[in-house]
Amino acid sequence: MIRQVLPFLTLALVAGIGCSRPNLEVLHTLGPISSETARPSSPLTSMGLEVMPVRLPEALQRPQLVVSSGPGTLSLLETHRWGNSLDKDIQRVLVENLSLLMGTDAVVAYPQGERVKATRRLEMEVHRLEGKPGGTLTLQATWMIALPQGGQALLFRKTTLQRPVQGLDAEALVNAHSLILGDLSREIALEIKDLGTR
Repeated sequence: MIRQVLPFLTLALVAGIGCSRPNLEVLHTLGPISSETARPSSPLTSMGLEVMPVRLPEALQRPQLVVSSGPGTLSLLETHRWGNSLDKDIQRVLVENLSLLMGTDAVVAYPQGERVKATRRLEMEVHRLEGKPGGTLTLQATWMIALPQGGQALLFRKTTLQRPVQGLDAEALVNAHSLILGDLSREIALEIKDLGTR
């Protein structure tokens, strides 16, 4: 009896697997700028920078990719998710980008600032990070460079950047996120260098 049932169950399982193929989740991570395009003209090897946790609007504090679906409307790509929390991934990429752009290894994420004797601190709040495949990605953020230990703000900036999403899939949208963070990192690095020469 068992010998007769087992082949039937095996065939049923194989048939079931073939018929119902659930949508697999795809995990995405942000990427830093290329080291070949980030050669600093005047490295700031004597400056340590601590990048604080990035604050995001509540709509972006979720694992799914968020896309614009109309004026004032956002949707979730359920099968496309961030491999890490988006705020931590943005912080990581800022650290990597600024380290390359400033020409120093002394750019670290909070709470490692004391280990490199950081003399500056980057604080950032993202107000908007919206786009869709085939459209335009918009980043609006405020950020400041301050002295360590919650000290005085040395400069405060509001930034709005846009990047075309070169493709009609989620991978193109993620790539645009990485590129727009590269643009933001270059702006921050220039301001820090200018601040260092004052």
